[in-house]
Amino acid sequence: ITLLLFLVPLAVSAQLKVAVMNPDSVLDAMPETEQVQTDLESYIQERQSAFQERYQQFIDQMTAYSQQAEAGNLSQEEQAEEEERLNELQQELNSFQQRIQQQIQQRQSDLFNPLLVRVEDAMAEVSEEMGLDYVINKTSNMGDPIVYYTSQRAPDITQNVIDKLTQN
Repeated sequence: ITLLLFLVPLAVSAQLKVAVMNPDSVLDAMPETEQVQTDLESYIQERQSAFQERYQQFIDQMTAYSQQAEAGNLSQEEQAEEEERLNELQQELNSFQQRIQQQIQQRQSDLFNPLLVRVEDAMAEVSEEMGLDYVINKTSNMGDPIVYYTSQRAPDITQNVIDKLTQN
């Protein structure tokens, strides 16, 4: 019994302090997020326009070939050569589309990473100030909860982090 009396206070003092945070809410509250989103949307529109231009050129060439072939203006050899050329153009178009997707992902990363670093730094400061051991992501990017149960005792530090980031 005496040993138990000594171990109980140690177990209580060894309890971890855990809090939850919604990083999406923190990002949404940052004034810079709107500008970053605008810049990203502008970049996406620019890249989509470049793709659309190439795609329209490809469609125009396909239409011209189809009309020439239907009119009987091309020999079998000319048709085969033109079909091969159009297949190569389609492969180039597919590669171009993949490059655009990669460029968009890279641009998104370049724009949002500085904000995410600031959120992480503010979260660390708030956690230190509150003496927390762990902060758990309240939701995933898809909106599905990471934590399926949180007691009312677990503090939600989302607003504290937002305050830390917007106080300047």
